[in-house]
Amino acid sequence: MRNQGEDKPTVDLVTGATSALGRAIVKKLLARGDEVRVLVKEQPSDIGAWKSMPTGVIPYVADLTLKNSADKQVLAEAAKGVNNVFHLAAAVYNYKNTYQTLMNINVEGTENLLNAILEANDDDNEMQFIFASSISVYGHHRKGEILTENSEAKPETPYSKSKYIAEQVLRSFSFAHRNLHYTIMRIGTLYGPGYEKPSFCKVFELIRKGEFRYVGRGENHMTLIYIDDAAEAFVLASENKNAIEKVYNLTDGQPHTQQSLMKLAAGYLHVNPPTKHISSLLARLGRRSKNINIDEYDFLVSDRIISIESIKKDLKFSPKGKMEVEGVAMIKNCF
Repeated sequence: MRNQGEDKPTVDLVTGATSALGRAIVKKLLARGDEVRVLVKEQPSDIGAWKSMPTGVIPYVADLTLKNSADKQVLAEAAKGVNNVFHLAAAVYNYKNTYQTLMNINVEGTENLLNAILEANDDDNEMQFIFASSISVYGHHRKGEILTENSEAKPETPYSKSKYIAEQVLRSFSFAHRNLHYTIMRIGTLYGPGYEKPSFCKVFELIRKGEFRYVGRGENHMTLIYIDDAAEAFVLASENKNAIEKVYNLTDGQPHTQQSLMKLAAGYLHVNPPTKHISSLLARLGRRSKNINIDEYDFLVSDRIISIESIKKDLKFSPKGKMEVEGVAMIKNCF
C-alpha cells in the first residue's frame, strides 16, 4: 500500500530479507524510492547473506519468537509507521524442523509480528500485510484438478499445516482491525539465482551421472516460479488495491512435468535423458541412498496444476522467467 503523503516515502518492513527472494524484493522496493526496513535474527555482521543485501536498508535485529528480552521492543520500533509488511521469514523444511518448531516460527512468529504492528501504529495508519504462504497448502497430489484460490486446502505436512494456520491467523487479525489489510501469496517452488543448491543441484548431478529414475511415469505436474517474477508479484500487490484481502496462487502458470524438466536439464548437460522408471514406494524407500530428503522427494512426485488467472487479472502479473533460459542457467552454478 503506497503512502499517499506528498513528502513522506512509503515505509516497508521485510522479514526474511536475506533470502534470495527477500533480497530481490528489497531491491525493487529501494528502486521505487521506499524506506526499507529489514528484520534479521542476528547482527548483520554475523550473517553471510548480508554481503549481497542491497545497500540502503535499515536493519532491526529481533527474533519473531520473542526468545530475547529486547525482541518485543525492537519489533515495535521496526513496525512504527509502516505502510507495507512483506512477511517472508519462515521455517521451511520438514526434514530438519520439528512440528513444534514450524508452529513456533510460522504461526506464533506471525502472530507476534501482527501484534507488534498493531501496537506500534494508530488505527488511522492503513497497513498492508503481504504474506508468503505456499501452494503446499493444497496438498501434494491433486491429479485431475485445476487448483484455484477457492479450491479446498488439504495440507499434509507439518510445514504446509503451519502455513495454512498462519493464513487463518492473518485473516482473523485483519477482520478484527479495519486498518490492517492482507494479501496472501501461495508460492510455488522457487528457482533461479540463490535456489540452485542443494536441491536442484542434486537432481542435475543424478541426471549427469545417468542415475536419475523417473518416479512413476514421470507425467506428474510440478509447479515452479522464477525468483524475479515472484518478487515482482509481491511488489505489484503493494501497489494495487485489487490485492486487498485477496489470496493469490503464484507460479509461472506452466504445465511442467517431471519428464519435461529432466529432459530439458539432460539436453543442457549434453547427456542422454533419463529413460528408466521406479515406483513411488521404492523411490521413497531408496531416496536416502541418493541423498534426497523428504522435501525434495515430495517436490519430485507432486502433481498439481495451478491456475494463476486471478493474479494475472487483478495485478496484471505476467511471469517472464523461462525454464529454457533461467532454469537451465542454474546448472552453471552447480558444476
